[in-house]
Amino acid sequence: MVDWKQIEEKWQKRWAEAKAFEADPDPEKPKYYLTVAYPYPNAPQHIGHGRTYTLTDVHARYRRMQGYNVLFPMAFHYTGTPVIAMVDRLIEKDPNLIDTFLNIYNVPEESLPDLETPVGMARYFADEIKAGMKRMGFSIDWRREFTTIDPYYGK
Repeated sequence: MVDWKQIEEKWQKRWAEAKAFEADPDPEKPKYYLTVAYPYPNAPQHIGHGRTYTLTDVHARYRRMQGYNVLFPMAFHYTGTPVIAMVDRLIEKDPNLIDTFLNIYNVPEESLPDLETPVGMARYFADEIKAGMKRMGFSIDWRREFTTIDPYYGK
């Protein structure tokens, strides 16, 4: 039987060691910058994220195959209504939301108080989304990761 997880991990390790997705200046290659809508980290990824970021990843890989030096960073949208609305529901002790967090999203109960601030909520789910994106093998240059609350983002 084929061990798909082992194959997946082998290639992810090889890509990481080769720094295959890190775009450094290279005067020999034309530059190509690719971005995509940043996810709101107020819950784990869903199928819509998979579609959106897979399409972008395919485009990035296609451009690399054409010889471009592709910069594909990722960011997380910490500001905005989706994160705040989820925090408000958690603070109000919405039983449906708490049940979803504990039993569907597998958030440890001791982590719930940390999610009662927009930054706490966003950090928790950004870490989870990032881990999922890495597991999916997206060709993102994670050295260029940022959030919408980083000081330099507003400049």
